[in-house]
Amino acid sequence: MEGNESLFVDVVLVFAVSSPLWLAIGFTLRSPMNFFQVLLWMPAAMFTAFLWRGRLYGRLPKQRQGGVLISNHRSSADPFFMQMATLRPIGWMIAREFASGPLIGRIMDVLDVIKAGRRGVDTAATKRVIREAKAGRLICMFPEGRLNTTRHFMQACRPGAIMVAIKAGVPIIPCYLQNIPFSNEIIQPFYTPAQVSLYIGEPIDVVALSEGKTDKTTLQRVSVHCIAEIGKLAGLKDWKPEMAGKNWLDKIPD
Repeated sequence: MEGNESLFVDVVLVFAVSSPLWLAIGFTLRSPMNFFQVLLWMPAAMFTAFLWRGRLYGRLPKQRQGGVLISNHRSSADPFFMQMATLRPIGWMIAREFASGPLIGRIMDVLDVIKAGRRGVDTAATKRVIREAKAGRLICMFPEGRLNTTRHFMQACRPGAIMVAIKAGVPIIPCYLQNIPFSNEIIQPFYTPAQVSLYIGEPIDVVALSEGKTDKTTLQRVSVHCIAEIGKLAGLKDWKPEMAGKNWLDKIPD
């Protein structure tokens, strides 16, 4: 009798330990993500659902059409919420200094992030983002380019995301993250409970708005229009973004 009980306990333990693995395999078969991306997606889903009690308002396109997501940027956890809104693996542009090291570098490789330099424009990384958006991938870019830990709604923004969308021939999709715990400490959100909401706006046809042009004046005008939509999702109908990066505009790749 004791032997049967011991066998039963062993079977239960093996099942308990292996069930996440089988769940990951099953999810991989139904998802565009690969197995290793799913393994990273699972703990992200747990954080989003239980620690941050995430709520989603709106939907990202399910079809294979590419697009560029833009959002306010309050914490290192922001990408978790954007990725949880879709089963499609989102492309991220991350500064090289945050994507290096034996462990984090390997994780970033699994997630297939685009590593970019912070000084001016990384032409190779920008061209890759344009190429992948054109091929049907969803790309997320934060117009502020850095974490906003101020009391202002958003900091001065750059037009890089809008330029990428125009050159790739894909829409801009404005998003707004509400109630994100913000701090300069990268690890802080991962032990801070919150109740976060992600609002997704309607796609904006920036190719039509710009007539396919990416000169400075056109980029400035279309960027203000697109980024202002983030404010509207937050209920700030009269808010207008402050634009920065005049020197950056001189380095737009052909």
